[in-house]
Amino acid sequence: MASSRSKPRYERAAVFNPDGLPVWADRHRMPADVAAHDHDFFEIALVTRGRGLHIAADGDHPIGPGSVIVVPPNQWHGYAQCEDLVVFDSFVAPELIDGTLSFLDAELPLMQTVHKSSLPLPQRVELSQYDVSLAVAELHSMSDTTPARRSRIELVGHLLIYLDILNRSWSPEQANRRRSLAPMHPAVSRAAQLMEDDLGRSWTLAQLATATTTERTHLVRLFQRELGAPPIAYLNRLREQAAARLLVQTDEPIAHIGARVGWEDAGYFARRFKSAYGLSPSAYRRRARTGEARYHASTDSEPALPISGARFGAPVPDTTRTYGSGLAL
Repeated sequence: MASSRSKPRYERAAVFNPDGLPVWADRHRMPADVAAHDHDFFEIALVTRGRGLHIAADGDHPIGPGSVIVVPPNQWHGYAQCEDLVVFDSFVAPELIDGTLSFLDAELPLMQTVHKSSLPLPQRVELSQYDVSLAVAELHSMSDTTPARRSRIELVGHLLIYLDILNRSWSPEQANRRRSLAPMHPAVSRAAQLMEDDLGRSWTLAQLATATTTERTHLVRLFQRELGAPPIAYLNRLREQAAARLLVQTDEPIAHIGARVGWEDAGYFARRFKSAYGLSPSAYRRRARTGEARYHASTDSEPALPISGARFGAPVPDTTRTYGSGLAL
């Protein structure tokens, strides 16, 4: 089904440094709400000043100094109730994570969750004041535009140290993730993939058991162990997340979205969605788009990020503040 985009999408060419290297970092000042948007790269946002709400498919989360959000590619998010909010962002090309740094899945549980999860939601970390100072040092190095400091090896080295800092403070118990980091049972992997590939189908437990040559009750036990929910409950979670994405990323009629994810009855879709997100589909769409007309120009050109001015050698206003060890944030 064809659909049109209705919110900003930031692509690497408009955000990364023009030198073509796969890592970039920059400070963004957010004096007001930032409407829902997505991007084709990994984003890691560290709050260095102020307060606000980070809004994504998994809900609204208060953020303040030391809050970190790791956002996978193609996942929408936004900011609301911003009060003097400053975010030090780092951006990472997905092919770097998929290729050169593929070993991170085995070394850092945080990255395995972000990279390999079948429900790729943002992951959240709270850093201590000391770890914020360490993280900001690496981010400053990644944002250095001095040619001698922009080697691929140096950038990747700073990124690895930064990811290790985040992984040490990440809490698996609070994450949106699998219950186990061990390889998924083949029957669970196969059934989950079948459902993800065809959300609109009216799947039954019997069909999934047959497709995976697994006895039904055993398949339920495997799903409970691996994913924390039986197969059909897991399917409903997939449908809820897919519906949330489509509500924000497209202008499709709400009833069409419900049918597309497998809930053809519009009333039932509305009830399921409100049970999951606390809002009706229409209210959820309105909230996610709040501020879009004010903060993102309605043109064919790429909308500008709420940027500090630090990119590509532009002058930076003297509005930094000292945090912790004395590093300027």
